[in-house]
Amino acid sequence: MSTERFDCHYCKESLLGNKYVMKEDTQYCTKCYENLFSNCCEVCSLPIGCNCKDLSYKDCHWHEQCFKCAKCSRPLVEKPFAAKDEQLLCTECYSHEYSSKCSTCKKTIMPGSRKMEYKGNSWHETCFLCHRCQQPIGTKSFIPKDNGYFCVSCFEKQFAYQCCACKKVRILQSHGLDCMGTCLVPSCTPCSPMRGEARLKNHH
Repeated sequence: MSTERFDCHYCKESLLGNKYVMKEDTQYCTKCYENLFSNCCEVCSLPIGCNCKDLSYKDCHWHEQCFKCAKCSRPLVEKPFAAKDEQLLCTECYSHEYSSKCSTCKKTIMPGSRKMEYKGNSWHETCFLCHRCQQPIGTKSFIPKDNGYFCVSCFEKQFAYQCCACKKVRILQSHGLDCMGTCLVPSCTPCSPMRGEARLKNHH
């Protein structure tokens, strides 16, 4: 009495006593399954076998041992990472290569941290301070003056003048004063300060 055959659907080799993989109710030996259906690793280009972990990111696949930083080769499995120019980088290497530097402390602004930006310069949120009171400006209005940045309150205290006509405190442009510093605002019209707005970003 003949024994019922149990063969690989593709190569027809017997699967009796051997490992096999089922796909859509069809059996394959592991070699045929890997050649036909396994994803290829982005690093080594070899199939990711049945006994290996298949790590994927944006439709790309890696062996577990190949999933590492392109710069320092540290493993990235279960670690935060960033992608740049089709390469995977650990957060340290990405920061060193591509992140902004704080204009005050000169240190890297790490991905995921909050940063301030104004006219092409960047700061840590805690480094963007009022020149007078040394408090963080955050997203509040500020006024640039002589390579420094002032919160509105401090700017008014340090640079405002009292109008000779109405006695109110005004922030004046230089053309509103005579050579002795006397307020000469025409029609008692206040000059409007040019206030800056820093943009707060979540840095990635």
